Amino acid sequence: MFNSIEDRALSEHRGSGIYAKKSNGKYSLLLPVEGTGENGATPNQLDKTAIGNRQKTSVEGRQDNPQKSLPFFAHRDNLKILEDLKGKVVEFIRVLPDFTGFKYSGTISYMLNNTDVDGLEQGQLTITPTTSDEYVENCYDLLEDTVVFTSSIDDTIELGATGDHTSEVISIATNPAGASITVASDTTGVATGSYNASTGAVTINAVAAGTAIITITATATGYASFKRTVLVIVK
Repeated sequence: MFNSIEDRALSEHRGSGIYAKKSNGKYSLLLPVEGTGENGATPNQLDKTAIGNRQKTSVEGRQDNPQKSLPFFAHRDNLKILEDLKGKVVEFIRVLPDFTGFKYSGTISYMLNNTDVDGLEQGQLTITPTTSDEYVENCYDLLEDTVVFTSSIDDTIELGATGDHTSEVISIATNPAGASITVASDTTGVATGSYNASTGAVTINAVAAGTAIITITATATGYASFKRTVLVIVK
């Protein structure tokens, strides 16, 4: 049933996976991150003394639930996911290789930083917990795989309104293979997109000068869908 977290990271988003609860009650990929955050904390220790007893003992005090900080790549699609969820309470799960894990809820905030890795800007995702971590012995049935794009898709392409380069063909490969692909443009007066299932390619066509964002969505039965966007600049 499951691809590895590394398989999921083959999308251009890059990174490890953090899972969030979706409307169907399953946890699926929120976005790839660099690491999956800390869980738990060492409780404060309180000294315990008793009159007449020369021995000092300790008891467990308050246990803090610290913020979780996770670096991520500042890709347009990652930023859109975070903007949509910023300030909302989200239910998360951190899954370990043996399918044990920790559930918790928290609010999302993020910032961009000056870290550049392989030419890609990074940001810092912060989850402020609203509940304590809850240990889950078996996460397997709580998880839903996510479709990912395993082919390279440029973030930005330039086309001409007239001339030789008025269209661009993008080969699409997904994991699992054979996912259904839909294509939509936010400004059809500037650029449009379509998918040819027989060739496995998306064709983007220029219409007039301007900019448009083309959204490519992959869906498959039993999997959470995933999206990639392309900024089209028509000159």
